[in-house]
Amino acid sequence: MRSESRCLLLQPLGTPQPAMCPRAVALSFLFVLISAVANGDPSQGVSLPEPCLPSRSCTLALISDNPVTLRCPGPPHQGPVSWQYADPSRPGERPATFIRTGHPLALIPTRAKLWRLRLKTRLLQGDLRIVDPGVGDSGIYSCRRGDTTLAYYEVDFQDAGRLHISHASLGEATLANTTVDLAGGARGQLFTAWARWQPCDRCGGPGERKRVGFCYARLASRPEGPLPCGVAGRGLPQRGPELRVESCEVPCDRAYGPSRDELGRAPLLVVTRYRALPHARARLRCPTASIYSPVYWQEGPTALTWLDLHQRNGSIGLDKATGGGTLLLSSWNGTDAGYYQCYVGGQLVGQFLVTPPRVLASAPELTRAYSAIESLVVGLSIFLLFLLFLSILQSCRRKPGAIMA
Repeated sequence: MRSESRCLLLQPLGTPQPAMCPRAVALSFLFVLISAVANGDPSQGVSLPEPCLPSRSCTLALISDNPVTLRCPGPPHQGPVSWQYADPSRPGERPATFIRTGHPLALIPTRAKLWRLRLKTRLLQGDLRIVDPGVGDSGIYSCRRGDTTLAYYEVDFQDAGRLHISHASLGEATLANTTVDLAGGARGQLFTAWARWQPCDRCGGPGERKRVGFCYARLASRPEGPLPCGVAGRGLPQRGPELRVESCEVPCDRAYGPSRDELGRAPLLVVTRYRALPHARARLRCPTASIYSPVYWQEGPTALTWLDLHQRNGSIGLDKATGGGTLLLSSWNGTDAGYYQCYVGGQLVGQFLVTPPRVLASAPELTRAYSAIESLVVGLSIFLLFLLFLSILQSCRRKPGAIMA
């Protein structure tokens, strides 16, 4: 019975499942939220389809360094909205407001942590967007209008620096379930709760798809169900989230095309030029990309996949923390100069032209240039002083009658 429950919880969402035990039924809403995390709006990071209401509060596992949007229900014109934060690691601490609708300077947090949180958040029609969340931003977030609580989230931002990535085509394994001994002789189990597979990152040729896994703990002292590892307690061993990648190939048909919501959005395309310094690292961040969205890169016409870059073992790589949303050029020496493009959800959103820095002039040429600039500055100063002297001389020559007029 124990193995059956474990297999049920670890099944990919959206697949046919056998009859669930009552505890699994109680957890269905939790895993629907996990699915929503991996299929949110890529332009806003991850965005939940429905808010967590006070009568149906929810505990969420997310990954640091990737943007997230927490929804606040109700039309924004009904009144000003404020967001509060509480740190569960500090018992007895009351929730404090750190951002509200209106003028940006209408609220200035007094506590250092709230101020840092204010700098990395902004409101989108009442919804809270956390641009670059860190592990220390885990806690309880609540949306309020006046004295009414509209939404309530307990969020566990899991460390992207401990992300375990595995590729099916390389035969790499995911993390296994582990049994841990807790204080007081109790035991618990750590496992990975998987979200759905994201769509294939490209069509009409070999591509890749990925899915995100979050660390969860099943504790004997909590029969209601598992919790994210950061919420379950501090005494648990360190275990990070996961990212699973596998090869895929899909045709370019209507099923792969953008949705109606995406068609109604204004297209986004960022074009920039990057001058890389010799023997320095360059990071090219793809706009709107995150670990929750399908993203792929091209160098000219050549696709840059996780599998190809792993086998190439060169100076180009994909950032693990953002799920490939950032292209890494390490020890740039001029060989990687070129044209890079990134796609999110099959749509071109970024173009980067990487070029070597301008060649500096030799020392004698620089000396002559500095001498010319110095001479120009000195000459301009003398000219201004001469004009000042002329104006004073002219004022002294004026007739007294003209002055009195």
